[in-house]
Amino acid sequence: MQSTLNPISNSSSHQFQLPWKYAKPSQCVSKTLKFTSKKTLTFAANSLRTSINYEPEESLNKGPEPAGPTKLPVVVRGSGRVSRYFWDGNCLQLISVDGGASSFRFESDDQFRKLFKICSLTVRDFFIPKQVSGNYMGYVKWKFLHRLFSSALQVLATQAMFRAIGIGHSHSLPAAAALNWVMKDGLGRLLGFTIFPWCIDVIIPYDQSAVHRSFAVADNLGEISAKAQIQTVCFDNLGLMLAASLNMLLKNNQRLQAGLPFVVYPIFSAIDLLGIYQALKHVHLQTLTKDRLEIILDKWIESGHVPSPAEVSKDEGIDFLWSKGRQMWPIRIGCINPKGQIPKLSMMAMQSLSGEDYYFMCMEIFCRGLARKGQLGILLCLREGASSTDIILGMLQACYVRKALQLSSWWMNMVVAGDVSDLVLNEWFKLNEDSKQCAKRDMCLLNEQMSGLGWAMKNILLSTQERVRYSFVDD
Repeated sequence: MQSTLNPISNSSSHQFQLPWKYAKPSQCVSKTLKFTSKKTLTFAANSLRTSINYEPEESLNKGPEPAGPTKLPVVVRGSGRVSRYFWDGNCLQLISVDGGASSFRFESDDQFRKLFKICSLTVRDFFIPKQVSGNYMGYVKWKFLHRLFSSALQVLATQAMFRAIGIGHSHSLPAAAALNWVMKDGLGRLLGFTIFPWCIDVIIPYDQSAVHRSFAVADNLGEISAKAQIQTVCFDNLGLMLAASLNMLLKNNQRLQAGLPFVVYPIFSAIDLLGIYQALKHVHLQTLTKDRLEIILDKWIESGHVPSPAEVSKDEGIDFLWSKGRQMWPIRIGCINPKGQIPKLSMMAMQSLSGEDYYFMCMEIFCRGLARKGQLGILLCLREGASSTDIILGMLQACYVRKALQLSSWWMNMVVAGDVSDLVLNEWFKLNEDSKQCAKRDMCLLNEQMSGLGWAMKNILLSTQERVRYSFVDD
């Protein structure tokens, strides 16, 4: 079968070697397609379109689309909104680019949605400071859970107290008494503490709270403290309303109302403790404690970099009496315990001191919790006048010593067997000297990285037992 197809010549067509020949424009009014069956199909040439460069006929007659507003390189951030300037050819427009409600040109189909966004932004500005770190919202969510159920527990405890003193004989008195306490105490705190923080925010330019300081990204500690007071009051009153609602729902059933505290108390207490724990997980404190410093130094020795406050917060946990010292060769800061000392090692460590030393280390045996069997550990004794740099240096050296002791079971066997021979003493002092040199070598880079991540290195928070110091007497 042979056929000849002569479409209209188009100057904008691609230069392909097509299997047909182009005819002159004057010949393109109508063409015929001939088949071997002698049948002829006639149609208009301008109705033919190939799949190459196909465009609808309407688009050929359509003019150029109007250009949209021109984006200007200026973005405005404020009150939780992000807006950008646009030029439409006649006037300057400020349009929201984050889905916020900075533009009040409501359309009929989304007025409710934009009104809801305006209300949510208003509530957010009332409760949330304008400039805070990214982990602040997670902290507020868990704080809300904690304060809500904690306040509800207070109402239930008050109701139980009313029943204990004999105010539960009437069906309505317990709920009425609890609700009266809600109105008296809750609304009083709402009026007293909601207005007051707004005033105190202007008077007090800063706050000493370490928690609030960890959320601040600007000089707005006073604002963060004021918002925290507002959050506490409002969350507490929501919890009071929750407990009062439970009492009102069960006021017609005396038995259920009497058993309400026994059923709700363990559930609310568990949720309350969970909220406290998770909220503290979002508090990335930059202050240094002994445990926090130990986590930093272990990460430094293992990987060669200093972890951020957020990374340390994930590794921190709750120190129970039975959980302390689970790590092999735990480190303790304090003074020598006569009951847990290794006499010869302790004596040699103290005899080797000089006036230039601000700490010394030795091994010790201490009992963990209620266990009778002692555990070997490392004791770091600090001298009066030891600075934060001396404490960091001593802890870094102790971590190096622990790393070496964990890699060899020889030390454990020798000390447990009571074989503190001259060989053990020589190896111990050699290990101390090598670890001290490594600690001094790394101090410069360690301080630089810790300062760069925002760690507060000027002061290290120690417990009462960890603040016990010794004095050096050269006589």
